[in-house]
Amino acid sequence: MTKYYSIILLYITLISCNKNCDLYKNKYPIFGIDVSHYQDDRTQINWEKVQKNNNPKIDFVYIRTTMGKNGTDNSFNHNIQELKKLGMPFGIYHYFRPNENAIDQFANFKKHNSIFGKLPPAVDVEENSEFGSKYFKKELLIFLNLIEKEYNIKPIIYAPQKFYNLYLWKDFQNYDFWIARQHGINDLPNNNKIGKNPNLLGFKCPVIWQYSGTGKVNGINSKVDLNITSKAIWGY
Repeated sequence: MTKYYSIILLYITLISCNKNCDLYKNKYPIFGIDVSHYQDDRTQINWEKVQKNNNPKIDFVYIRTTMGKNGTDNSFNHNIQELKKLGMPFGIYHYFRPNENAIDQFANFKKHNSIFGKLPPAVDVEENSEFGSKYFKKELLIFLNLIEKEYNIKPIIYAPQKFYNLYLWKDFQNYDFWIARQHGINDLPNNNKIGKNPNLLGFKCPVIWQYSGTGKVNGINSKVDLNITSKAIWGY
């Protein structure tokens, strides 16, 4: 009987979130992309062409700047300067390495990030730690708190839907989430379609939804992640 009620509760939770997330499709959708050196290993992104893209129109960009305790993205300075010239809203994100110390990672983040853009910084979380989820969650919380204390702005957390439901939903409800639930097959090119809404535990909907990892946008020669948000659920 207890198991039965648990299943019912889970179902209600998922349905509630799915219903709320319909805002993405109905209320003033805003589309964006996120980029890293994977998009311009061979040629730089032509941001003027990106800005003129119409299907979808790109209204915001997230740029990867740092990774772990010593990684930096090769292209982030170029991308930031080009976006500033064009006046395109952007934010930065750090890839969190779960086996590395949070304080060391923050030192790397602080050293290389002096321009944040209009959007709140994001922390990309995709892997559990080899030291266990308790260690990973502790270090992640330290890292998030260090950013908020240093810059007086609360970061958002990026995570795949499955990872969020497994590890994050109980302990990080005070944070806004950017969730990846991508449509279609990873190797399918030019996939700009919106698929099924995110289904998240905890009666929560993401402020940004990454709906494709294989999108096509003018000015970028390779596949790119496509994202959607809404004025109705995000104040930026």
